Amino acid sequence: MADKAVASGDDRISALPLDLRLRLLSLLPADEAVRSSELSREWRGLWKKMPSLRLVGLEQFETAEGFNEFVNHLIVLRGHLPLDKFEIQVRQSEAAVSYPYANLWIQYALICKVPVLDVLCEAGVVDSIQLTVPLVSDHLTTLNLCEVDLEKCSALVDSELSLDFSSCPLLKSLSMQRCSICVHKISSKSLEQLRITSYSSFNLRSRTWISAPSLISLELSDFVGEAPILESMPFLQKAFIRLYVYDGSWCDAINPKVQKCCNQSCERCYGYPVGGYRSVLLNGLSNAIYLELIADLNVYVYRRDLTRCPIFGNLKTLLLNEWCVAHGLHGLVCILQHSPILEKLTLLFYNSKGLPIAIVDDGNHDPVEQTFACEHLKVVNIKCQVMNERVSKTLKLLSTCGIPPEHIRLKVNQSHPYCFSFEMPRDATPSTSDHNAVPSSTADN
Repeated sequence: MADKAVASGDDRISALPLDLRLRLLSLLPADEAVRSSELSREWRGLWKKMPSLRLVGLEQFETAEGFNEFVNHLIVLRGHLPLDKFEIQVRQSEAAVSYPYANLWIQYALICKVPVLDVLCEAGVVDSIQLTVPLVSDHLTTLNLCEVDLEKCSALVDSELSLDFSSCPLLKSLSMQRCSICVHKISSKSLEQLRITSYSSFNLRSRTWISAPSLISLELSDFVGEAPILESMPFLQKAFIRLYVYDGSWCDAINPKVQKCCNQSCERCYGYPVGGYRSVLLNGLSNAIYLELIADLNVYVYRRDLTRCPIFGNLKTLLLNEWCVAHGLHGLVCILQHSPILEKLTLLFYNSKGLPIAIVDDGNHDPVEQTFACEHLKVVNIKCQVMNERVSKTLKLLSTCGIPPEHIRLKVNQSHPYCFSFEMPRDATPSTSDHNAVPSSTADN
């Protein structure tokens, strides 16, 4: 049948419904979509009505000036018809300076009532796109940024730089990868999904506050600078936090004998105000149903927050790595004691470098001798490189908590690092689409 259509010269694509042809055009880079006008009279000018606009790469143009002139002319001809999605993508072989009109194009998309806005630079792009246009939209729901400098987009609030999304009242999903976020505060009352990943940078000497009371899912991983302070998130269902030494969440003033910072005026360890206690992460995460807390052994912020550990009253699934037993079992004990309905626990003990051979308790109490029950804990997965004293004492602790051996799955000789997927657990599915979910470890499958 297809061969007969080709032989007869039938134009089957042009016979497709108009909305389907517009969707097909929307998949193409803007310059290729415009060239579709050459196909036939039915396609002439059709690109002006397509619901998505993709400005992808300069390779089809002899010069960057030619590309910019083309886009500016396209916008004038297209007018202010509504857009479903707008995307700027800077390729690895290009430089952000080749897109001097990027902010004007973004402002155009907002005028066209776009709900989904992507400004993406591939890894290796020289410099970053500096977002300077104010984000004001009653229609924007999804904002994806990669390699974007947000400092000049920030407004001054009480003389401090702040990313305030109050002018985007429908914003639900915000993703920032390799972005510069050196601001005092990020705030949004409507935001439900937040991802800050891939070497995005916070301030180096002070903490950024995140105020997102409607947040459902959160991912903070592999960033640079101080770990942000999380304000209350009463609707949070799932969170994935990964802290390494380059995130700045460790302190040179920590006493190595007790693994605590003894300087009460240390802003890095004791938060705001200086000299007073302020939880950095755990209080904001206390309503989560599904929680993954990963950290390098030198990161102190989790252990610091555990000194006044909140109750994780909704927590059913928890994943931890070796930070929770790096200086005794106190960290693991504390979290278990404060998770009254926990059903599933995964412990990943892959990294033994820098850990003491024997467990030395930090002086708070003897966790193995202190008896408490984990009545709802039915599944415990432990993956480790070797069977050592740390694993043995962890098993003893779980037995003390009333966990029968048949509920514990121990896998030794596990040398692979943490592996993460993007599947939301069934008991923590947010109300929005799956592509905004945060990582879920496959290590406990």
